[in-house]
Amino acid sequence: MRSALGALLTATALLVGSSTALAAPPAGPADEAATQVKTTAATVARAKEIAADLKTASDAAAAAAAADPSNVDKQAAAAAAAAKYATAQADADAEQKSLDGVNGGIAAEPTNPTLPADFSNPAEGQVKSDNIEWLSNSRGLPNQSQNPNNKNGNYAGATFMKYENLGYDFLLGDGTGGLSIWSLKNPEKPQFVGGVDSYKLRQPADAHGAADPDLVPGSTTRGFYEGENPTVDSRRKLAFLARDPRAYGSAHPNGRTGLYIIDVSNPWKPEVVTYHWVPAGHTATCINDCRYIWSVGPANNGSKVNGQPQDVAGVLHPEWSGVPAFVTDVRDVKHPYTYAKPVDMGRNNNKTAYTHSVDVDQNGLAWTSGFGGIRGYYTNGKHKDPTTGVERQATATDPVPYAGGGVPTLETPEQYAQVSVEHNSYHRTQAASDTSPATITTAAGRTINKTDLQYVTQENTVGCDSTSGGGAGRFVTTSLAGSYDGKAWDPSLDAADPNKRYFIEKLDDYTPRGLPGATGGTGGCSAHWFTVQGDLVAIGFYAQGTRILDVSDPTDIKQAGYFRVPANQATGQLASNTSAVYWHNGYVYVADYTRGIDVLRWKDPIKGEVQPKVCWNSCDDSQTPAKVKTSVDTTVGNGPGGSVPATLSLTLGAPATFPAFVPGVGATYTAKADATVISTAGDATLTVADPSTTANGHLVNGAFSLPQPLQGLGVVKTYTGPVSNDKPNITFTQAIGANDALRTGTYSKTLTFTLSTTNP
Repeated sequence: MRSALGALLTATALLVGSSTALAAPPAGPADEAATQVKTTAATVARAKEIAADLKTASDAAAAAAAADPSNVDKQAAAAAAAAKYATAQADADAEQKSLDGVNGGIAAEPTNPTLPADFSNPAEGQVKSDNIEWLSNSRGLPNQSQNPNNKNGNYAGATFMKYENLGYDFLLGDGTGGLSIWSLKNPEKPQFVGGVDSYKLRQPADAHGAADPDLVPGSTTRGFYEGENPTVDSRRKLAFLARDPRAYGSAHPNGRTGLYIIDVSNPWKPEVVTYHWVPAGHTATCINDCRYIWSVGPANNGSKVNGQPQDVAGVLHPEWSGVPAFVTDVRDVKHPYTYAKPVDMGRNNNKTAYTHSVDVDQNGLAWTSGFGGIRGYYTNGKHKDPTTGVERQATATDPVPYAGGGVPTLETPEQYAQVSVEHNSYHRTQAASDTSPATITTAAGRTINKTDLQYVTQENTVGCDSTSGGGAGRFVTTSLAGSYDGKAWDPSLDAADPNKRYFIEKLDDYTPRGLPGATGGTGGCSAHWFTVQGDLVAIGFYAQGTRILDVSDPTDIKQAGYFRVPANQATGQLASNTSAVYWHNGYVYVADYTRGIDVLRWKDPIKGEVQPKVCWNSCDDSQTPAKVKTSVDTTVGNGPGGSVPATLSLTLGAPATFPAFVPGVGATYTAKADATVISTAGDATLTVADPSTTANGHLVNGAFSLPQPLQGLGVVKTYTGPVSNDKPNITFTQAIGANDALRTGTYSKTLTFTLSTTNP
């Protein structure tokens, strides 16, 4: 399937009346920085507009106070107005700096760069299914910066970044050695080009801890730890690494947590921009297009008191059993700011527990995982809060609950939320361009809504045959049905009472124990980080390596493939100890705690519908989407003939443009778009959708949207056979009511046109 992206619908609002119509509307909840989906020229302009208005008000209040210096009320009003203006101006400055940071990366590859040393771990005797092919390995930085000849790569996680100026992607991975970066110009054999090692991540003494120790050659002192789930801002070419308090040889409850912000615009020479203390630091995730970061976990955050994590002010919290999510504004990367109030509080049946990770779905919902289950939140837009029944603005600092709850585990009721942790999760969504059925019918005949599905890792790091804590952690499929009314936030829940805990439905679970490719009883056997493509899950299982799971029937998970490398003491070959597995652009990349990065090819077709956005950790518009095969050759007979490559071609013309909208006059406006379709498929469907999470289906003008929806979205035309140079009729209509408030400027929306086929 090929999609043509970027058709832009525009309409200009006609300014009518006196010059007072040009005055900016007063700031409201929708203008809050923390509710903006993305930094744009419009968000910058609006922030400056608000600051200018508040400056005018501040100047007027100051003049009134100066004219009447003995008036206490006027003096207080002037001080309050000045403070409001200062806050608004700081916000406008941060907004501008965020936009100024957008870049396409280094303009060109450096000439004859000096590359860091690397090592390729072999994969002799690899244990794998026939549908997986091992392609290559790269260690990147060694696990111990002080011992550069170590073969061990040690990567807890990885992510990808598109470099628009170079035209290809880079892979970023982090672990105890620091941050490593690989060029994927040859995606089958990544080239290690640069990194930031543990020496460069050391911090001097400050209020939160002693100076990080020297890393003496020959010693085994652990360096950086661990950035387990790295998150990146592809638009600004930034990498964010969470620092765990166990870094540099420390242990709970000592050490310190924090956030490193690294400029990777030149992947050959990445540079640390900022280290910022945050009272959380096991994993971190970009929220609202990396305007904000949610830093989470672990059990303690350097409070120096067992069982009592600290908050931003250093206050100890014995009522917390772990660290929740702390929110940091990173629009100005040189001056990040962490808010005092954490989010995802009371996650374990009203007890604040260890939040382990945050994963954003295709619709922009942020899903937290940790002791006590999984929870989803809106972080932008206006939504009904199920805990109050009141509609309010969702923000990164005050999100609106969506759904979720506890996930049934194999622990005893007394052990619940103490041994097996909900490690990470993935919410299944269905993009507008995905025209497949909205439900799944299981083998047993049950119908399940696709968007009710939540895939979850439960981590318990024991061997396959261990029964400790209920046994090794599993991969679990669950249903969110019934949890959308705020059940997980019910104040009557009580973590201490097994009869007052709320659980969502568990559909099935998976363990590699006893299945083809397993090591046996003693090897690490817990589920860990995973990614999803269609109906296939690629997941790491520690010593059990990589597993590919078929979840097309979520009530019956099937193992579809496997890969692991055994140790070879004679040659020194390192065994798999897999942390995370990633689908990316037609390949599978494995982040391994011992081997570094392994590259695999999945040789079977991808089952199910591949979504247009690539989502794990954050959900990034700029990530390179999955490759989908669209071409086959057809020949006839043994004599002269020819082949027709399978072709789906959609060419868009000029943007569709409405006439000027006239305020105060009820009318319906029409705009037409031009397109040309060529298809050699047995059938084809042309659809148009609004992929935005901001006022979906409505034209927008900065922070404002039209009250009435845009008409013309959905299926434009269906084809029952091949077609050449067809000109479909694409018509959009927009109703404007006489009482609809219109904002001066241009209302527009970028739409996604998709030409798809089920019979190429």
